[in-house]
Amino acid sequence: MHTLFVRHGTTEWNEAGRIQGWAPVGLSARGREEAARVADALVERHAVDTVVASDLARTVETAEPIAAAAGVEVETDPRLRERDFGVFQGLSSGDFFERFPDFDLLESGRDAAERAPESGESWLAVRERVLEAAADLRARDGTVVAVTHVNPIRLLVGDHRDLSVVRSLTELSADNCSVTAVDDEGDVVRADDRSYK
Repeated sequence: MHTLFVRHGTTEWNEAGRIQGWAPVGLSARGREEAARVADALVERHAVDTVVASDLARTVETAEPIAAAAGVEVETDPRLRERDFGVFQGLSSGDFFERFPDFDLLESGRDAAERAPESGESWLAVRERVLEAAADLRARDGTVVAVTHVNPIRLLVGDHRDLSVVRSLTELSADNCSVTAVDDEGDVVRADDRSYK
């Protein structure tokens, strides 16, 4: 394996069903336990050379025990961030699409993927920065652990499978602290691997 993409551990906002975006939300007690377990499993199965995380609180918190177990420092890369949901950050995800149908990918398709919320970014912009970051990670030597978020992982796997942005975000999954493995060529070898938890 070359790059192991890890989704961050569970947060209180995950548990409450709130849109996190770039909010400085840390891990819940459950999330900290998940991060400790994935750290142990990663270093047991792989010789980890580098740990890079999105610079948001929940990913850095997940990356820290991994880096400590591997004996390296955590680097951060803001290109690995979740989507900036702008004015929608903090809202309940449960009734979001009923309130804002123009942002529903299943209803509005590519139009929704191109639409940016006020003070936020579009899904197309997110995909561009995530794929650029993934290419840079592949250029590094050794095994890289990249701690990121659910939607960057969906977009990365979807791109590998030649899925549209809409299908990537609506058909794919990445559980908290699951691992998605990408080889030197950028091919996804395993996606949403929950065996590390």
